[in-house]
Amino acid sequence: MIGLWLLACGPKIDPGPAAALAALEPAPLVVMPVAGAPDLYLQAMIRAGSAFDPTGKEGLADLMARSLVEAGAGDRSSEEVDAALWPTANGFRVIVEREWVQLRLRCHHDQAALCAELFTDALVAPRFDEADVLRLRDRAVSAVTDGMLADEERMGREVLEATLYEGHPYGHPTRGRSGALEVIGVDDLAAFHRTHVVRSAVFVGLAGAVDDAIVADVSERLLALPQTMAPDLPLQAPVSGDGPRLVAVDTATPVTGLWLGTPIDLDRNDEDWPAVWLATMALGAHRSSWGRLFRTLRADRGLNYGDYAYVEPWLERGSSTWQDQGTLRTQNRFAVWIRPTSVENGPFALRLALDELARWRDEGLTDAELEDARSFLRSTIPVLAADPGRRLTYALEARATGTPDLQEDLGARLDALTLDQVNDAVRRHVSLDALTVVAVSGEAQAFVDAVTGDAPTPMTPPSPDPSLAERDAAVAGRPTGIDVAHAWVVQADGIFR
Repeated sequence: MIGLWLLACGPKIDPGPAAALAALEPAPLVVMPVAGAPDLYLQAMIRAGSAFDPTGKEGLADLMARSLVEAGAGDRSSEEVDAALWPTANGFRVIVEREWVQLRLRCHHDQAALCAELFTDALVAPRFDEADVLRLRDRAVSAVTDGMLADEERMGREVLEATLYEGHPYGHPTRGRSGALEVIGVDDLAAFHRTHVVRSAVFVGLAGAVDDAIVADVSERLLALPQTMAPDLPLQAPVSGDGPRLVAVDTATPVTGLWLGTPIDLDRNDEDWPAVWLATMALGAHRSSWGRLFRTLRADRGLNYGDYAYVEPWLERGSSTWQDQGTLRTQNRFAVWIRPTSVENGPFALRLALDELARWRDEGLTDAELEDARSFLRSTIPVLAADPGRRLTYALEARATGTPDLQEDLGARLDALTLDQVNDAVRRHVSLDALTVVAVSGEAQAFVDAVTGDAPTPMTPPSPDPSLAERDAAVAGRPTGIDVAHAWVVQADGIFR
């Protein structure tokens, strides 16, 4: 029963000194000055994401991270931090994923000394003022209750994570569980900070308008971080079933959205990563219209607004739809997002997605698809690091995670790929035999009955394009492989209590 409730084959980075000695070393610093740059970029990656939450206190890491910049730091209250930042016309950005927490701050070089002080105070001297912590905790509870109910597509993704990683450190939302959040107090945040925000777990980057004085100032301030060993993160292998399984979340809205996924033994240090990444982009590049899934479900049949595929967590970077950096995991999953369609067409959409996935894996890409994907990605990669701050995110991610810097050699790796390499890599790494399917639907039980039964579920109304009729008829009767014994209906309300 489900408990919800690059590259490359280059050498690995030298692990450095023994852990006990590494704990005494200053926090690693990545410095990327740019002559004449108007702005200073300050960034930190801390290995203290939600996977480190203690059992029963899910949400502690996220609450701690937000409190660093919103609950006072150093000699300043939260209001005084805001007032100090006001002239800079900027503010902190906090990103929390399963393994990593990030802090980012950008300001004009005229305020560089002030911003360096505010940034390092947040890291080494957070105050965790109680009134602010309680306010942030209430906000987190709202995010995993009312906020989750209001964003059913995010709910579907989080239910997929919880199902794939049941009993695993990744298996709860980064914001936590509402019942667990209610018991977290100021002392818990202070203890978590003391244990996890230590020299060996903190990686800091400076870019743009960087001079020797700023580097020296930040380096000196970071010496206040504790000289203790960062906690390990034991990660058991995710449990994979003997066949596909389905969790249908019952909501009050007249649509059905889908997430499909399976664990994948692949990361950026694997020589096959560029091939599988490119193939996944060709299948369904995030919020783009050139992928197979988008063409098949959206463009050809008008079933929904979009359909996408992923081999890593994909957190959008601010106003851009591209993947942000610093969200990598030790263990990854292959996932597909089928955006909502009508409840009547939910079963057909699942069957069509499964059919397209099987074709992608078994038959592979065509030469044209490979070249189109390669051309698009090759031209896009440099644009993704157009300013010093964005370039720093790639370099800092590579330094902290021990993975290749995508800006340095991903283009060359993509150029070297052959069609056989790409298709063989997909077949080696992506198995569809034990997919987890999550449906968020206004008629969850009817959806379960339809996709576990034998009766065809045709598209309603049928496509007016006669060239699609033969395939659509075959897809409507295509077995999903989901046994009714491996399908569950759960209520949306209170799902992450």
